[in-house]
Amino acid sequence: MNKILSIFRNFNSVPQLTEDAMAFMNSYFYKIIQVNLKKDTYKEIKVLENEKKTDKGYSKKFSEWIKNLAMTGSIHKEDQETYLNFLNIENIKKVLASGQKKCTVKYRRNVNETMRWVTLVLIPAINYSQKNQSVFLYVFDVHDSLCKELSNTSFLNTISNAITQSYLSCVYINLEKNTSRIIHIEPVFKSQFNENISIDENINKLIKNFVLIKYQTSLTEFCNFATLDERLKNKTSISCEYIGANNGLIRAIFIPVNYDSNGKLKSVIFANRYVDTEVIKLRNKLETEKTLVECLTALSGTDDFKKIYERILKSLGEFYNSNTVCLFRIDYKTLTFKDEFEWCNDNIKSRKDELQALPLEFFARWIDLFNKNQIVYISDIEQELNHNTDEYKTLKKYNVTKLIAVPFYDKIKRVTGFMAVNEPKKNLDTDIVARSAATYVMEEKIKQDYTEQLYIMSYTDIMTKTLNRAAYIRDMKRICDNRETSTGILYADVNGLKNTNDTKGHEAGDILIDSAVALLRKYFSRKKDYIYRLGGDEFVVLSMGIPQKEFMTVVENLKDYLTSNWILSCGGTWFQYIMNIDNCTKEAEQSMYKNKADYYSTNHIERRR
Repeated sequence: MNKILSIFRNFNSVPQLTEDAMAFMNSYFYKIIQVNLKKDTYKEIKVLENEKKTDKGYSKKFSEWIKNLAMTGSIHKEDQETYLNFLNIENIKKVLASGQKKCTVKYRRNVNETMRWVTLVLIPAINYSQKNQSVFLYVFDVHDSLCKELSNTSFLNTISNAITQSYLSCVYINLEKNTSRIIHIEPVFKSQFNENISIDENINKLIKNFVLIKYQTSLTEFCNFATLDERLKNKTSISCEYIGANNGLIRAIFIPVNYDSNGKLKSVIFANRYVDTEVIKLRNKLETEKTLVECLTALSGTDDFKKIYERILKSLGEFYNSNTVCLFRIDYKTLTFKDEFEWCNDNIKSRKDELQALPLEFFARWIDLFNKNQIVYISDIEQELNHNTDEYKTLKKYNVTKLIAVPFYDKIKRVTGFMAVNEPKKNLDTDIVARSAATYVMEEKIKQDYTEQLYIMSYTDIMTKTLNRAAYIRDMKRICDNRETSTGILYADVNGLKNTNDTKGHEAGDILIDSAVALLRKYFSRKKDYIYRLGGDEFVVLSMGIPQKEFMTVVENLKDYLTSNWILSCGGTWFQYIMNIDNCTKEAEQSMYKNKADYYSTNHIERRR
């Protein structure tokens, strides 16, 4: 502000002011007046022509001049008292005697038959003293906050230069006529702005093409001209911030210019400018913390690992504004890696199915970096990678031009996978979010491994590695509850286990049980065949989604084999629907007992009691 005022303090000594700057100043400053408080006189340094007509015939005494101006109705009636008190000569002397270097007041006044907010600044002359009680009054229009915005820039020689360097756009909007006039606009926006169409059309085009999607709704509400008058009531400006399509933080400002005699808003300045660099850094830091909190929230919000990974990848993708974020697992047995989880930005097609069993050797360089606890950052594959390498060819194949890849490790610090952020567009100067997210995934994977181990232990028979009774009860309940169809049940009992244990020892008994399990696995080898050990020598097989004929054929083939090798007795039943667990197992069990009777009869063994 002081820089702007200094220009006008030396108005006549700045001939290099451009024509644009002069045009803007003429709409910006009404008056620059030098006042002699001791003599109660004033001298006009700069006064607009319209102002001169209004002032014609007024007294040369400053105190009378300000009263006459207020009495003409030029000052809004609600602001007259404030205006007169501020410019009271005795009050001015007291304020300046206290050492104050500048005084400011805002009021509404009539300009060309419309009420406009103006700001009056009073500044003492450099050599102000009891003898030389000279002060300068600056009365300027549009808005003092716009002046402050301009003063924060690298102000060169003219106001127009300041606007050009500071603002993306600065537009005068006539609300009565629904028209707009460009004061300044960046070339990239100019192609979208048309002074010959309505204000709403122009604003909507700018929002659609230059505002990040997630901020478009809030900015549209901010630019609602139907409510603008009410929102600007008794205010000298309103503003909101949004992220532009190029990820810059931008502040939009509405500044009231004209009011009619009833106080209704007639015109405004609509300006957009980038927020200062330090503010952007602070916002980035807050965004970083917010993303990390979101990741932690994902971990604490559910035990569903798939949902946890999806939420973390989504937070990571939005933070870096990337196309996709993929979580890859490494399989050291096959020396490959695959895309296990994936998040895609809007309008980006998933390629997860294609990213399976990729040779690990293609990315040996990455593994070397990961083993050193480093990340992979590629800003341009064309410039940074050898075009003859498999790494380059693979990335090129999947249209990846830049990426961030961060490893995660198992509990023995071996690299077990990595997350790849593809086509990141913002926050490229920080890897803390990517590294933290990888740490979260790593810890969650360890937790998942322990959980899976506990789950397996809970539902697995330790000796035979088949499912146990708890798993059988769980699965049968699910079958009944979901009314699953086409289920075959085989009930089996190992023959001669007690006798083997008694005569040959438990080690021989264990071998007999293992042989029986191997036989069941041979005949029931489908993916949907499940073997359960219910007790010492009792087993059940559930064949899910199997046709009746196919199931009964397998059962009969097994029985045929058992006639020459009575390692176990069995019986099977097939159900379209299982309505009652006890009833269906009894049918299979009774069938098994018939087969057991054949075993005793054939081998001339006395049945156990």
